[in-house]
Amino acid sequence: MVVLRGPWSWRGSGGVRERHVAVWWTEAVQMRNGALLPIVTSFHYTSRDPYAARIVFHPDPERHRGVSWYVERDLLAAGMRCRAGVGEVQVWPAPGPPGGGQVMLQIGPPAGRAVFLLDAAGLREWLAISYTLVPPGGESDRVDWRPLERLLSGQA
Repeated sequence: MVVLRGPWSWRGSGGVRERHVAVWWTEAVQMRNGALLPIVTSFHYTSRDPYAARIVFHPDPERHRGVSWYVERDLLAAGMRCRAGVGEVQVWPAPGPPGGGQVMLQIGPPAGRAVFLLDAAGLREWLAISYTLVPPGGESDRVDWRPLERLLSGQA
């Protein structure tokens, strides 16, 4: 069972350079050697890094440390409908009726990959909030290209 933990949060107000953040806390379930192991997990989206989502697995939430993975926001959205991704990150609907309640997330190299079950409704809502912060197709408008421009012009 996946339980939604904590509130949604986002902050910021207007403007391309303003910081907007959406955070979702949940309890993912890691599937390992036939066992189901719950792990506190947080999903982070910021308009300052508009293409990426950061997923943090908190094996010891009391120590406030976690293991972070950066994945494409659009990969998570595509994985809600069908298997998406290649290599170290893949997402797909869990077996069951269409529009079912869970999504599978697989991360890591073949020799050490981890597979997690996520609450599909929670992920869908978090994605919807992230799309209000930066609409699909509007990501490049939020990227600060100035450091790259300085580097390419030899001014860095």
